[in-house]
Amino acid sequence: DMDVAILQPLDDLYDVMIYPNTHPRNVAARKRIERQHPNEAWPETVDAFVTRDITSAQPWEKVTGVQGGFLVARPDVDVFD
Repeated sequence: DMDVAILQPLDDLYDVMIYPNTHPRNVAARKRIERQHPNEAWPETVDAFVTRDITSAQPWEKVTGVQGGFLVARPDVDVFD
């Protein structure tokens, strides 16, 4: 089953998650990422990115499904210990 085809590199997502929020690569990546709510402030640390399946929601719905998207998450070392 394939619901998503990733057509662009994910480097910006990783740069925001890996580098400190003041690092030039993080700052530049945050400017290039398109967000659903661009006027909201970025968190200091980003632990995950998720896409939503806008085709499974009505145009007037504020909340959309997650099915058919993808998730990029930062592993938590404490969970592994």
